[in-house]
Amino acid sequence: MASDIRDSYQELTKVFKQYSTLGSISSVLQWDMQVNMPPKGAEKRANELALVSGLAHERLTSKRVGELIETCKSANGALGEAERANVREISRDYDRATKVPQELVEALSRQRSLTHDVWGRAREKADFGMFAPELEKLVELTKQLAEAYGHDGTPYNALIDEYEAGATVASLTKMFDEMKVVTVPLAEKVINSKVKAKFAFEKNRFTAEKQKAFGETLIEKIGFDKQGGRLDTSIHPFCSGGLGDVRLTTRYNEHAPQQAIFGIIHEMGHGLYEQGVAKETYGTPLSEALSYGIHESQSRMWENYIGRSLEFWKCFYPQLTSVFGNELAGMSVEDWVLAVNHVERSLVRVEADELTYDLHIILRFEIERDLFAGVISVSDLPKVWNQKIEAYLGITPPNDGKEGVLQDVHWSGGSFGYFPSYSVGNIAAGQLWKKMHADMPTMSAKIEKGEFADILAWLREHVHRHGRRYSRDDLMKMATGKPLGTQDYLSYLEEKFSSLYQL
Repeated sequence: MASDIRDSYQELTKVFKQYSTLGSISSVLQWDMQVNMPPKGAEKRANELALVSGLAHERLTSKRVGELIETCKSANGALGEAERANVREISRDYDRATKVPQELVEALSRQRSLTHDVWGRAREKADFGMFAPELEKLVELTKQLAEAYGHDGTPYNALIDEYEAGATVASLTKMFDEMKVVTVPLAEKVINSKVKAKFAFEKNRFTAEKQKAFGETLIEKIGFDKQGGRLDTSIHPFCSGGLGDVRLTTRYNEHAPQQAIFGIIHEMGHGLYEQGVAKETYGTPLSEALSYGIHESQSRMWENYIGRSLEFWKCFYPQLTSVFGNELAGMSVEDWVLAVNHVERSLVRVEADELTYDLHIILRFEIERDLFAGVISVSDLPKVWNQKIEAYLGITPPNDGKEGVLQDVHWSGGSFGYFPSYSVGNIAAGQLWKKMHADMPTMSAKIEKGEFADILAWLREHVHRHGRRYSRDDLMKMATGKPLGTQDYLSYLEEKFSSLYQL
């Protein structure tokens, strides 16, 4: 009996690794679509992605997989704890996938590709009307997906669960309300503070080539393995791929180098997570990120907690000035740090400061929530978007394009329910950061010296290597001693910005 179960487990993980490989193929095709593909290739690529997605879905949802899962679940001690975790997570994926008809999987994949292609052109022209018909089709298909999954209350709960297992509209609303109570008044105090950042670099030209060269050097010194990854350019920064082949992208503004620098550090944080999974479990759920929120905790920690700190730039500012000496003339390291932590009423999420960033996320969460509850429709999005930006940030977009409702890539790819993960990541990062400091009292000194090996080792040990072995709250309890909560994150924000702006 035990040998039969072992054989079944081996067969089950083999099938899942095939499924995972098809996902990797899809990821490379999507990366190429955003980095290299010529404009006329959109329809062909949509068909390619639809085929690969259909094959992956077919592989995961076969009757044989269901039989293997049931056999493995009856193991009664024949499987170890890690193996049982793999079975549990494969079973979760199988249960969700078998609820979705094959034709819907292929239709969604095709529509996501087509919608993404139109989004890029509509964004450039600031023409929401051009984008709306394709988005309406995608929203309708996504509603069908939510209904297929099943849900309590609102279809949006089913979509959130895809990115943050166990999270709901109610639980996210509670956390976001706690955050607004602190961040809204704190942002007002900072914006009205007498301490003002200097922006000398806005008047100069920082070539994209030099920015990329500096970024490449920076991430390599931090610990990103360039033999197992690469950095490219895309409309919207992202990270894709997995162990051995991690793809990072960013975009460059030659009059605002901080945007690419921190975009690169952010995506590197994702990449370090992907490079840190356990090699022996690769291709199984135990080598996959626990949740998008935990993934974001890594990128946000490297970008903000470390990358925007004075300690970090005491190490790297001399190197930055060696590349951009003339452009940064007269700007001290303290000036630079204040500049890259500047708080303002901003329009663009990916360029927003650390303090107001969560407000950008909360308004998107509320829009998605209302869209899938039927409170608003796709045609309402520009108006509702502008109303919420004005309410939360006191500013109105000049158009619907790069500074308005079309700015983000997520909706064009059907990633409804993803946005809340950014703020979940901020919250988790705050909690992990506090515990890391307690475990490593000399961490600030290490950052100032450019020594990141111990920090990366701590994250590898407590987060990266576990994959989906534990639930989010169990992982946080193991790493920090308590479940996910907003207290440490909010305390971090208050301490950091009160100090920077002399409140």
